[in-house]
Amino acid sequence: MKAANRFLAITAMFLLPAAAGAENLQQAWSDAIASHNQLAAAAARRDAAGLNLESAQAERWPQLDVTSSFTQLDEAPRFDFGGGTTSQPLFDSNNFVQAGVQVSLPLYAGGGISAGVGAAEYAAEASAEQYDAVLQDIKLGTGEHYVQVLRAESSLEVAASNVRTLRAHTELARRRYEFGSVPKNDFLAASVALADAEQRKLQAENALDYARAAYNRFLNRPLDQAIALDPQVEIDHLVPARETLESLMLTATEQRDELAVLKAEANSLRENSSAIRARSRPQFALTGGYMYLENAFLDADEFWMAGVSFQWNLFNAGRNRDRAAALERRALAVNHTRSDLMSSISLQVRRAWNDRQEAEARTRVSEAAVDQAIENLRVVQNRYEAGSSANIEVLDAETLRQQALSNRDNARYELVLSKLRLARAVGAL
Repeated sequence: MKAANRFLAITAMFLLPAAAGAENLQQAWSDAIASHNQLAAAAARRDAAGLNLESAQAERWPQLDVTSSFTQLDEAPRFDFGGGTTSQPLFDSNNFVQAGVQVSLPLYAGGGISAGVGAAEYAAEASAEQYDAVLQDIKLGTGEHYVQVLRAESSLEVAASNVRTLRAHTELARRRYEFGSVPKNDFLAASVALADAEQRKLQAENALDYARAAYNRFLNRPLDQAIALDPQVEIDHLVPARETLESLMLTATEQRDELAVLKAEANSLRENSSAIRARSRPQFALTGGYMYLENAFLDADEFWMAGVSFQWNLFNAGRNRDRAAALERRALAVNHTRSDLMSSISLQVRRAWNDRQEAEARTRVSEAAVDQAIENLRVVQNRYEAGSSANIEVLDAETLRQQALSNRDNARYELVLSKLRLARAVGAL
């Protein structure tokens, strides 16, 4: 009975609000966001897409080119005025310098520039949505590791309480055996049960050490860094309990970043297809520039120029057509993938919803079972001390108590995990 009361006191302390300095889930999320390599990689891809968009937009602006060259000839060319009797050198010597500046501004590109900008905009949108998806995955992973540490701590406490209870019972059985009121078998059976409990405690200690190391690794910390976690995980605001399964499925189709990524990718591919088709249309550009040509024959070395350039690719064996069609097929494939993902997301939401419902029911049942198991152990222990109960009844009652505590803790943490996974499934994490 004393062992049971001691366990209740320890459990009550464990469930109290965490002391100052204990890390809560919000702090864990902040650390994960600041340090996780996958999120940093997603941010780099998002930034790269933004730069590609700026590059595509810059195609609308004038382009300025500067050229310069020095040419050495074996013999400078000369002008021949006929008859081979008189000629004039084109350059002062056998070398010359040429330089120029040219500016060009696209006037019409068949819609290719606009399509290129549109493709880059959708690609940037896809990268931003992908970043958000990775962010939610990181938060879910952090939450899962967080809960696994809490579960491992709870499992160790249950195992430790089992050792304490059996150690007290083994000592009682030893004294009663030495006094001659029970057979030696009571002491031996209790000793074996105690040894088995001590092994489970060692396994629980190992599991807790691994859970903490895995948690630290996920947050990019030293594996052996000491941690203290707040057991109060407040996440009910993520998915209100009043939401129905149907409304959550609808929310998921509207909020899941992965669906937005695929939609943006398909649109980007279509815009790229339009940009390639535009290459087969006429291209007009306004050009202007300055040129310097070192020479001895012309009356000037410097020239200014302005004009309109025109280019039209009339035939390229269908290259542009086929490339554009290939991109449209890829966009179609992305849309099919998106449709399949929508179905998969609906299944994820349904599973997480059912898991939450199940965990809530299990929590209610297991809470009552714990009270009953503790009371059952108390009654059996009292009867054993009075000599009206068998040793095996005490061992069985302690086994039931340990199982009830484990079931309760598993139900509690499965409920937290199911809430986290439901929030992720609907895109609300």
